[in-house]
Amino acid sequence: MSTPPIEPSKFILPGQTAPTSPQQLHITNSSGSVARTVTVQPAPTPRTDPGFYRRLISSMNPLRQTTRASMAMSGLGIAAIALDVAATLNLGNPFLFYGRREQWKEMAGLLEGNRSDLWRSYFDDISPNWKGHAVEMLQQYIRFNVNGLYSQLGKISGEMSGTMHAQYKEVLEYDLSVFGLYATSAPILRTLAGMSLHPVGRVALMTQVGVFMSAAGNLIKQFADVYYSYEGDLNKLELKLNDLRGAFYRSGNPAMGPRDLNISPSIGDAAHVADNWIPAGKENA
Repeated sequence: MSTPPIEPSKFILPGQTAPTSPQQLHITNSSGSVARTVTVQPAPTPRTDPGFYRRLISSMNPLRQTTRASMAMSGLGIAAIALDVAATLNLGNPFLFYGRREQWKEMAGLLEGNRSDLWRSYFDDISPNWKGHAVEMLQQYIRFNVNGLYSQLGKISGEMSGTMHAQYKEVLEYDLSVFGLYATSAPILRTLAGMSLHPVGRVALMTQVGVFMSAAGNLIKQFADVYYSYEGDLNKLELKLNDLRGAFYRSGNPAMGPRDLNISPSIGDAAHVADNWIPAGKENA
């Protein structure tokens, strides 16, 4: 396998800068002729936030001001406003989880596609055309190391995409529930606030503020339950990633470097290329 001289081949590892334009990998047969060219696409362009969260906050602020003013007039202002602050502080941008869901989903597809490409490249391009010690070691490495790691990474990527989708759904539902609470409560509280000078109107205002506080409290409890549930899910995925880190790095610590594959130094010795890579049909010549 070779690449054009002006574009030396290199690995793109996590944390490094990915190529910004498509690059090509040229695969040769035993005679040195290019048998196939694989195009490596650059990383996908980040998605643009559609602005749902900003619009939600802009629409809710006037309703929140009306609700707070009515709370202050009810005599339950301190407790009610505390719940108001807690409920609105938990609002989140669901796009952050949507974007991560799509990224992990694409990563799962790319991993499976690359795993299949690597597997087929060996059996379609290398195994039929080459023999020798290097070919045997490459087959063992692909079969027992790379193939398994790709499969595990693909499974974790799929699970992460599913977890991000669930969190996106929960955040969106919570945001809409809080907005719905303010949208339905603000007009009623505004009307009752105008009647609060009358004792009956004040009692009605206090009752409605109490209803609001109860609903806000339930939303806060709902948020806490969801938070702890998905915190547990993410912890399980982190443990799986730690297992994979242990497969890639010595003692599972990236600072200690990648695991030694115990490949003979002669594999990369230019003087032994002819012994390690033998064209098919010539090994017995």
